[in-house]
Amino acid sequence: MPTWVQTAILAIGFTLGVALMGVQMATSRILAPYFGGDIEVWASLISTVMLALMAGYFIGGRIADRFPRSDVLGLAVLVGGLYLLAVPFVATSALDAMIQTLPPEAWSNKWTTRMLTLAAAAGIMLPPLTLLSFFSPYAVRLLLVDAEHGGRVAGAVYSITTVGNIVGTLGTALYLMEVLGSRDTTLMFAAVIVVCGVLLILLRSRAAAD
Repeated sequence: MPTWVQTAILAIGFTLGVALMGVQMATSRILAPYFGGDIEVWASLISTVMLALMAGYFIGGRIADRFPRSDVLGLAVLVGGLYLLAVPFVATSALDAMIQTLPPEAWSNKWTTRMLTLAAAAGIMLPPLTLLSFFSPYAVRLLLVDAEHGGRVAGAVYSITTVGNIVGTLGTALYLMEVLGSRDTTLMFAAVIVVCGVLLILLRSRAAAD
């Protein structure tokens, strides 16, 4: 695999890491008017992200072994980005409908509220973040040349995406949310994810050893 392709894949991994955590921070503001911003809401958000990562790593790794091509990964990323593009336009209406449908007494039960918070977080974040989580195992599969360098490749992929996570968390919380707000922040990151998906499709890179 050419060096520039390897660099491009890692750069896309960093960018997706930024976008993934940026979306999580923005989503917290979407849920806040309905469920508040206390620790229970954050527990639902973090649990949803962890579940998405687990599912994405597992499913993405299996698909990567069968179809070790960047265009397949790019398609998953593209679908995740398109899903997130719809979130600002659909989430509020869906949450409003849920509020209007449930009887008032349902909100007096704290466990009902907690389950509704978790369900809302999962509906908004679980599908797209699962698809985005395909990236790490897929990138390892694409970049791996031989077993001798497996640890180095995996370390590089997970390190670069984690650095992106840190940048996305701090940049969104300390700057973007104040400047753009949750809706435009979500749309911006969703557009970035769509571009990353298209770039991965255009790379059309294959793993060195099928």
